[in-house]
Amino acid sequence: MNLESNDNKTFKTFLQLLTYSVHHPLLPQIEEAFQNAADFQKVCIGTSDSRQIYLCYLTSIAGSDHLKFQLQPTLDDELQTNLSSYSGKKYSAGDFETCEKAICSGKTILCTMDSCNGIILETGNPQQRGLQQPQTENVIQGPMYSFNENYQTNIALVRQRMQTSRLKIWEVSIGEIANTKIGVLYLDGITDPGLIQYTCDKISQIHTDGIQESGELLRLLNEKTGLFPAAVTTERPDRVSASLLNGKIVIVMDGTPFSIMAPGSFFDFWESAEDQYLTPFIAVFLRTLRFMALMLNLFLPGFYVAITSVNIDISRLEISLAAAAGREGVPYPVWIESMLMLILLDCIVEAGVRLPRSISSTVTMVGGVVLGQAIIQANIVSNLLVIVAATTALTNFIVVDYQMGLVQRILKYFILIGAGILGVLGIVFCFAILVICIARVESFGISYLTPIGPGARVRSRSLGLLGKSHHFSLTNWITFGKGMRK
Repeated sequence: MNLESNDNKTFKTFLQLLTYSVHHPLLPQIEEAFQNAADFQKVCIGTSDSRQIYLCYLTSIAGSDHLKFQLQPTLDDELQTNLSSYSGKKYSAGDFETCEKAICSGKTILCTMDSCNGIILETGNPQQRGLQQPQTENVIQGPMYSFNENYQTNIALVRQRMQTSRLKIWEVSIGEIANTKIGVLYLDGITDPGLIQYTCDKISQIHTDGIQESGELLRLLNEKTGLFPAAVTTERPDRVSASLLNGKIVIVMDGTPFSIMAPGSFFDFWESAEDQYLTPFIAVFLRTLRFMALMLNLFLPGFYVAITSVNIDISRLEISLAAAAGREGVPYPVWIESMLMLILLDCIVEAGVRLPRSISSTVTMVGGVVLGQAIIQANIVSNLLVIVAATTALTNFIVVDYQMGLVQRILKYFILIGAGILGVLGIVFCFAILVICIARVESFGISYLTPIGPGARVRSRSLGLLGKSHHFSLTNWITFGKGMRK
């Protein structure tokens, strides 16, 4: 929409959207609301019917490309700034609350001194970074761009990959102060309507001052998931598109590059975006490798403690002698020794993540090589435990999802304590507790162990969460015929 102020007839028609009242004028209310905001500006741009016209906006987030001004002489041979033209997508009229939210989002309000409403002009200029490669989901084969922190840009990236009118978006603003925009994306005719209604109702029931990240939103949507993340978060548009085709919903949030793909299954956290681009046998091999790494990460430290301190008789004599020789001179029990080593490794990993990239590699090398060699020579830990701890740390990095990797780092201590008390029986007991806890978890009303848990449902590309899938998915290899019979 282009508006030239030289066209008086068009400009007066444009100003007819304003209503006037001497009791509740809009401009004094806006000035009072933004009185201590240094970037708030009120500019007089001319007169119409003996009324001065003002523009109100925030200079920090409002763009100057939509408005053009010109200097014109007055009758007193002075110069005044007048609005020459406005070019934008749309405009609308709103009351004080609407105009206040519009100014905070980068829009400009046009009003007069005695008007009780204002005309909202689309002049937003969001500050954002350009498209970059994914930071947490690297692939060898596949698209090499990711979402950024701008909501409209992320929606556009999904629209480019899903060029269909069946892609629907439900939007809402959450937060009494922050007013963060959230969008729920789904495919009409593919996504389960009950899932859509359930998600929209849960989001509408959120009452908070503001939400800063999708992880915080996910915690508010599923408060009973406990330790395990309720859904997978991703920064890749291709993975979002695949989830939509698979009958899921995607929650996009302004201010973060990570979107939520719901509902989430425990097996989704071991699925890489690259698996869909590989042959089925290679994809199954890689996912099997990730599950083997999961088992090693959880049970290897506990099994080491069990066979060296509690259940010594179940291992071969050579292994017991090697373990005893390696622990000669170590002053601590095995489970304390293992606990200290695992905590030290987690501290090194956390330091490598939090420190700047320029020095993180140096700190990791010093902590991993120099410190590790020193504690061995000081007889604080045994050589065999260093191998076990290094294998545990390595297998933790194979996990695809960062949140599930953090869960693994916690669960291995739980199993280690059980092994230190009851040995192998304690490992079995802890594993049974984990399975029971996971089986009781639900993600957006769907069983967390889908498709093999109680009340589980088989995901589909054509019929939402029920039916037969037309593309390769590991879930269809382990349904035990449930999906085919249905």
